[in-house]
Amino acid sequence: MSHNKHITDGINKDLTEYTRDWYLEQTANWVDPYGLPWVQEHEGFNIVRDDTIVGSKCRFADHMMSTVKEDTIVYVQPRKGLAGVSILEAAKRYGKKVVLFMPASKEISDHQACCIERGAIPKFRRIAAMPNLNKMAKEYAEEVGGFFVPLGLYHPLVVAGVVRVADNIAQTYGEPKEVWCAISTGVLSRGLQIGWPNAKFYSIAVARNLKAGELGRSYVISDPLPFLRNEKKDWLPPFPSVYNYDAKVWKYMKHKGSKGAWMWNVGMEPELKDDTIYNTVDSKREWGELRD
Repeated sequence: MSHNKHITDGINKDLTEYTRDWYLEQTANWVDPYGLPWVQEHEGFNIVRDDTIVGSKCRFADHMMSTVKEDTIVYVQPRKGLAGVSILEAAKRYGKKVVLFMPASKEISDHQACCIERGAIPKFRRIAAMPNLNKMAKEYAEEVGGFFVPLGLYHPLVVAGVVRVADNIAQTYGEPKEVWCAISTGVLSRGLQIGWPNAKFYSIAVARNLKAGELGRSYVISDPLPFLRNEKKDWLPPFPSVYNYDAKVWKYMKHKGSKGAWMWNVGMEPELKDDTIYNTVDSKREWGELRD
């Protein structure tokens, strides 16, 4: 397992520069275009059902997107992840183009195909590691005058969106006592921790090792499956989810969580309308090849 060596320092890096009040001030006049998230009970647990929208990050990124002056958003879309389709959804509302840097491969993945079908401009690069692609995307944004968003949509106003939505939920349902979610970059978990300062958190690491300040006060459990491998069918949750991501949380909460605990379900598998796209997109690249 490649993601079981985490730094558990108890530090939430999103509170080292800004406060909870600061995040709430940034969104004081923001209205969530999707309304209050739907919370549904399943087997004694409260599930935030953001699978009913494109994905949580199109909700959280909305306020940030409304402030962007540049007409092009630049982001890195891994082979798996809802960030790409979520950015496209948020960008469309404000008339922005989206350029997605993607790791080169013999064939695009299902999530990448959905991004391209929904209007993303893809740029494929052969890389050894995702941080390299993140660097390339940032340099490209600087060259063309685009707006670069780091992996995980890590931006103060996105964090502010998470905090505001959490606070809205608390105003309606009360603050949860126990919260479960998947974690990769940690933007969601840390933002929820700020929004719900008294809750106990459990984060299921599904993709990478957590670095200093990324875990916050959450407990962490490392799922043994590789990031790109889907959850086993027998362990899938009784609601739509992303098979290689949020779906991996359910088995842990079901067996270890307290009754009444909350789980944040970021989304569900995006739907591809035309699968001929796999035959029309050339995603294979050699080292250093820059033809798009």
